[in-house]
Amino acid sequence: MEPVTTRLKKGGEVFEILVYPREALEFKQRKKIVEDVIVSDEIFSDIERGEKVSSQDLNKNFGTENRIEVAKKIIIEGEIQIPKELRDEMLDKKKKQIAAIISKTAINPQTKAPHPIERILRAMENIGINITFYKSVEEQVQEIIKKIRVEIPLSIENLKMEIRIPAKYSGAAYGKIKSLGKILKENWNSDGSFFCYLEIPAGQKNDVYDKLGSLTHGEAFIKEK
Repeated sequence: MEPVTTRLKKGGEVFEILVYPREALEFKQRKKIVEDVIVSDEIFSDIERGEKVSSQDLNKNFGTENRIEVAKKIIIEGEIQIPKELRDEMLDKKKKQIAAIISKTAINPQTKAPHPIERILRAMENIGINITFYKSVEEQVQEIIKKIRVEIPLSIENLKMEIRIPAKYSGAAYGKIKSLGKILKENWNSDGSFFCYLEIPAGQKNDVYDKLGSLTHGEAFIKEK
């Protein structure tokens, strides 16, 4: 994708750099190093006119003349001119991620089962939900749940599960269980087997069955409390 301008206003002055937009957004999420993001380490006051910023002005506004360090601050604190096609692509991705989280954390109180992701996406579309580009997926989930409740019944409920893992799988299973929910009580038996009570969002129970069943080849004991 073609480079774009990232601009930061600081101390009454403007600082601009050329960056690759997708990589710049990934840098904000700490998925890229800055050298993969910037076209060059030149800092401009006006890119279109080719007006560069002096080392003195960098030092005055950023406390350093190191252009790589200044570029990092401009990307993190500044405004990236995101092309529409990339913005639309990333908004669509966020929308699907939000729907997936809702499907896992909320249930239909009438059936006690999670709503399929496709149904949640349709509800978001019907209501005209707008996804905020610069907010994280997690920051938007609760507000969107409130809005789509007028379209589909949603309830956030927790479920407790009793889990017993045979000794030959217990070591590998422990980390997986911790990632699935909150362990309320646990016990390692003398034979190496593992027992716990796990609290999870009710809509995520199928994940527990699928992941632990696969890991233990169906030998895990799982019971809803």
